[in-house]
Amino acid sequence: MQEINFENIPLAPEQCVTGFGTTLIMAPHADDESLGCGGVISLLRKYGQSVYIVLLSDGTLSHPNSREYPSEKLRDLREKELLDAAKVLNVDADHIIFCRFKDRSVPSSGSEEFEEAVRKISRMIALIKPQSIFVPWRRDPHPDHKAAFQLLEASQTFNAKIYEYPIWLSELGNENDLPKPDEAMPFRLNISSVLHKKLEAFAMHRSQITDLISDDPEGFKLSENMLNRFKVPYETFYISKL
Repeated sequence: MQEINFENIPLAPEQCVTGFGTTLIMAPHADDESLGCGGVISLLRKYGQSVYIVLLSDGTLSHPNSREYPSEKLRDLREKELLDAAKVLNVDADHIIFCRFKDRSVPSSGSEEFEEAVRKISRMIALIKPQSIFVPWRRDPHPDHKAAFQLLEASQTFNAKIYEYPIWLSELGNENDLPKPDEAMPFRLNISSVLHKKLEAFAMHRSQITDLISDDPEGFKLSENMLNRFKVPYETFYISKL
């Protein structure tokens, strides 16, 4: 797959986040916010901007066969991990919204629950009034990530600027998943001063990166190779041309 070489994209200085204003982060799963946006979140807070995080799924399919962590206990664990990560990034708990859509079943376009979910997201946006919204890349190869973009695309965004963040694109994507020139513009942000905060935040998601849940041999765990893609002093986004 011929990817965009982000190393060739000019590096925007961290101070540019002062123009982002109040920002909403849409995270399909607890860990996406830290992996894809931990740096920009930390910078936004560093420069006094308000940040809200909406967690779409309940995350209960990361370890579906665990007896020690049945679905409700696993959901609570993953929500607590998000709260801990947000605290590291200086985001208050009352700025986090839990939607609790079923994992791998976040309402997508055409599904029975989609219109009601769109109304829910639209109400959130109307209350928060974000000037910037971060959402997974529209064809990021995971059904919940695609659904997140579809929900935002169908919602009333009140002219907020949309930044799309790739998570699985490099790992699992194909040529058809890549952005086309008329869809989005690549953007690279210098996060070197807060990289340590991003890594500390992601370390809070122990269920996804360690053997904390040890009784499900088929349970999900992020690979070192995948994690290393995000342990760099910049974050990459696509500025949507919606």
